[in-house]
Amino acid sequence: MHAHHPSCDLTSPVVRFHPRSRSFLRALLAGVAVAALQAADPDLPFTSGSTGADGPLAFREIVVGGRQQHAMAYDPVRQEVVLFGGNLGFGSAETWVWQGGNWVRRLPPTSPPDRWGHCMVWDAARGEIVMFGGTRSTGRLNDTWTWNGTTWTEKNPADRPSPRDNFAMTYDAARNQAVLFGGNNGGDQTWLWDGSNWTLANPATKAPATGGNGMAYDAVRQEVVMFGPHGQTWIWNGATWAQRPSFEVPSARSNPSLIQDGTSNTILLFSGSNLAETWSWNGVNWTRRNPATTPSGRQFHDMAWDAVRQRVVLFGGSISGVDANSGDTWLWNGTDWTLWSNKTQFFDLAGRANGIFNFTTINVPPGITVQFRRNSGNTPVRWLATGDVAINGVIDAGGQFGDNALPVGTVAAGGPGGYDGGRGALRQDASGSFVGAPGQGPGGGAPGTDPAVTSPENLRDGRDGQHAGTYGNAFLQPLAGGSGGGGGASTPTVNGGNGGGGGGALMIASSRDILLNGVIRANGGSRQWTGASMGGRGSGGAILLRADRITGPGSLEAYGGEANNPNGRIRIEAYVRTLNGGQTPPAVVGLPAANGELNQIGTLTIISVDGANVLQPPTGNPLTPDVVFSDAGPVNVVVNGVGIPNGTPVTLRVTTGTGVITAGPVNFQNGTATFNVTVPAGVGTLQAIAQFTL
Repeated sequence: MHAHHPSCDLTSPVVRFHPRSRSFLRALLAGVAVAALQAADPDLPFTSGSTGADGPLAFREIVVGGRQQHAMAYDPVRQEVVLFGGNLGFGSAETWVWQGGNWVRRLPPTSPPDRWGHCMVWDAARGEIVMFGGTRSTGRLNDTWTWNGTTWTEKNPADRPSPRDNFAMTYDAARNQAVLFGGNNGGDQTWLWDGSNWTLANPATKAPATGGNGMAYDAVRQEVVMFGPHGQTWIWNGATWAQRPSFEVPSARSNPSLIQDGTSNTILLFSGSNLAETWSWNGVNWTRRNPATTPSGRQFHDMAWDAVRQRVVLFGGSISGVDANSGDTWLWNGTDWTLWSNKTQFFDLAGRANGIFNFTTINVPPGITVQFRRNSGNTPVRWLATGDVAINGVIDAGGQFGDNALPVGTVAAGGPGGYDGGRGALRQDASGSFVGAPGQGPGGGAPGTDPAVTSPENLRDGRDGQHAGTYGNAFLQPLAGGSGGGGGASTPTVNGGNGGGGGGALMIASSRDILLNGVIRANGGSRQWTGASMGGRGSGGAILLRADRITGPGSLEAYGGEANNPNGRIRIEAYVRTLNGGQTPPAVVGLPAANGELNQIGTLTIISVDGANVLQPPTGNPLTPDVVFSDAGPVNVVVNGVGIPNGTPVTLRVTTGTGVITAGPVNFQNGTATFNVTVPAGVGTLQAIAQFTL
């Protein structure tokens, strides 16, 4: 502990009365994968305190940026899925491979130009992947390339299809040729590739001219299957097309993906036109599958059958309203879908009550964002490492956005170690009150209390949560997250806006180096206008970095909901500090300090109201209060605490249907503070707050 005496603020959870008492607590679940780094720089005197017992921490790598309109094919010789190109808002000329683990980028000596809307298939007769066409910023393409596992080679056939994109292509193993159909600028043409030249087929029957079809080869029945925007199933037998009727059929859709499913010897169809549907074709009929887990509906994705791992591999696509360039990888085992990796990966704190992890090394790869699922005590995160820490992606310990669509009783959660936002008031004609709930935490924002559009001192909107100046200090001892924003007032017919959650608290310490090329965030949650009011913004949280050396161009953020509200805390401790990225707010710097106990933050719990015990943990639903008592007027409120010195003044904040009442302070003695406060009838919240010096 430093000679400096930090200030520590404490709070109870929010409680509600009918008049009832309640608090908000949450726990979330998830898992992580691991890998290792190697230190390169000489060791300096600082030791993080890590035992290394948790081994290396790493996260599954993805195809950086995600993408749509890319192409994939499985290479059975090298036992890997190969991906090329795609649309990231711009054309890609990248080659990636997947061998059942991380996606790895290849850097071949020769590579095709960037493109999207192209197709690739494995040419079994020639032992290579063949790729055709697509489009780029300069226009559509009609070039042919092959991939041999090491480099790309452009072919120069005497004949070739016209430039086109969004066509369908697969490999017909019975006839040792690739089959290409239609596409934008392709009409109803069918072209065949024999390894050296393209030939325009002249079938007696042609499938309808269109782009956006999915196509796959049915090895059992030795025919090509195509389905797409016309909602029709078409079969190619090597000579002509025929429409195949089916008792059940998927709805018409654009840009689905089809592939042979080796687990069942059927054709698997997934999605298209953003429909999250999985279908199987057995040569006679389509069957709708109902897996327990399914990817989001999408289009412009692609799939490949991985023969070694006996899985269909799905990657990317365009997901309407969510992510125009998805970066997720899914696996199909014949029965269900499993998410392998995506842009957002979660670190689970649920199994570690103190939030402390002892790693050897830490690696956050580029392109991913690490978020946290809180433990039951909602402690800060402490990642300790004996070796190097490399952060090339994003670590996000921020509070949740005060979304107005949150279900009744659900609040915007704080980040790990941060506090939840206050719930906006329910519409007055349903709840009998205009008053929102306060944000949680010692600096929790006051709620909106007045429905008037132009009320004195803007009493309509919830106030922002506070961090700096309310608790914590320049040494970040105790390590604590931000407070939640207050909920806004309602009108007679419109709910108030929800307050944002407070930013979390995160410490990363290494006995070696921390290299920051990415971003670390502990921002408070922002807010949304409802038409009735806005909730307050959650305050910024806390970021503490300790190591021999801390370097890199990455940035640190701990602001309160918006960058112009830099009220969190950042501290950087190292012998060598060459971090030159942005910092909001600016960091306080120093030499590495000996590890103090950063999680010793006292707790307050409201245990009874008017003689009625408070449900622990409270449910937090304003429609079903946790404590009910019958009469308005004077009530007795008992608050218990842990880790709080005798004599500490405790204040009680009571939010009622007509406004906010403050009771106390009452000095804390022998683990208890008791209040007598007069409350009106209705639903409200109780909050106990204490501040003391360690």
